[in-house]
Amino acid sequence: MGRLLWSARFALPLTATAATRPRLGALDRLRGLTVAAMILVNNPGNWNRVYPPLTHAAWHGATAADFIFPAFIVIMGMAMSFVLRPPASEGERRRIDAAIVRRAAILIVLGLVLNIAAAWPHPLALRIPGVLQRLGVTYLVAALIVVRTTPRQQGLVAAVLLAAHWGLLLVGGSLAPATNLGARLDHLLFGTHLLSAAGDPEGALGTLSCVATTLLGVGMGHWLRRQLAADRGAATAMAGVAATGLAAVMAGLLWSVWLPLNKALWTGSFAVLTTGAALLGLTACLAIERTPLQRLLAPLEWLGLNPLAIYFLSELTARAVQYPWGHGLAPRDAVFWNVLVPLVGDHGEPRSSLIYALAYLLLWTGVAALMRWKGVRVRV
Repeated sequence: MGRLLWSARFALPLTATAATRPRLGALDRLRGLTVAAMILVNNPGNWNRVYPPLTHAAWHGATAADFIFPAFIVIMGMAMSFVLRPPASEGERRRIDAAIVRRAAILIVLGLVLNIAAAWPHPLALRIPGVLQRLGVTYLVAALIVVRTTPRQQGLVAAVLLAAHWGLLLVGGSLAPATNLGARLDHLLFGTHLLSAAGDPEGALGTLSCVATTLLGVGMGHWLRRQLAADRGAATAMAGVAATGLAAVMAGLLWSVWLPLNKALWTGSFAVLTTGAALLGLTACLAIERTPLQRLLAPLEWLGLNPLAIYFLSELTARAVQYPWGHGLAPRDAVFWNVLVPLVGDHGEPRSSLIYALAYLLLWTGVAALMRWKGVRVRV
C-alpha cells in the first residue's frame, strides 16, 4: 500500500506548497523535544510528589518546566519565517488572512475542548484561557504582522510590545499574584473561568509579550533562512544561532534585575531569557545533524512532525483516564497506585511519579512513530 498523507490542514496559499515547503530537521527535533517535555511535565503519577525542576515556579523565578512553552512559541515564530511572505496582491492577502484566522480559530477551539474535558461533568465551569488558546491568539496576531511588515519592522514591533507590556505592569502598581494588572484584567474578561483565583498563566495581558516572543523567533528564522540560502555552511549558521542565544540569555538575566522573571506574567525578561534558551537548544539540535546521535534522537523528530496531534490527544486522553470508570478507581490511579507503585516500592514518591510520566511519554512516542511509519501528517 502507498504511504498515506492525511492532512487536516487549511493550507496557506503561499509560494511554498506542502510538498515543497522547506523543512529544517533541527527545528523538528527541537519541536519534538518541547512536546516530549510538555507530556512529561503535565503527567506525573502523583501531583503531590514531583521533582522540583518538573514543576513551574510558584511565582517569580523560573524552573526547567518554565522554559518549555516559550520554546514552542519561538519555534512557531521560526517556522513562520520559512512559510509566510507579504502577499503580492490584495486578493492573495485576503486568502492568506482567511487561512490565518481559520488556523487560529481551530487552535482556540481545540483548547476549549480540552478545558471542557478537564471541567467535566461541569462543562460550564470551564477555564477559558489555556495553552492552545494562547497559541491560537499569538499565532493570529504574529502571523498578521509578519505578512504585513518587513523583518526590520517586525523587530521594532517586538521591542514595542515588550516595552508596552513592561509599562502596563508598572502602571498596574503590583506584580503580586491576584493584584497585578494581568490578574485584574483576566477577572474582568473571564470572571471566575480562570485557572485559579489568583489569575491565569495564559491570561490576556501576557499575549503582548508572547507575540513579541514569536516575533523574536521570526527574526531568528529570517536570519537562518538567509544563511541556508547563501549556503554559508552549517558551522556559520550554528555559531550565529549560539551567539544570539547567549546574548539573549544574558540580556534576559540583566533585565530581570528590574523586571523579575515570571512565566505567569510572561514578563519581558522572561521572554528574552527563554528565547535565548530556545536558540541554544536549536544550536544543540543543529550540532547533531549527520551524527550517530541524530539517529538515536529520531523519536524527537517523530514527535516534532505531528506536535499538535500528539499534544492534543495526549492531553485529552490524560483527562479521560482521570475520571472513575464505573464505581472503582480512575484508570490512571489504578495503574499508578495498584501496579506501578508496588513495583517501584517508593509509596508514590517522586521516583514512581516520574516513571509514570516517562511511561506515558513512551506511549505517545509510539503513537508518533506509528504516524511517521504510516506517513500521517496532521496540520491545522
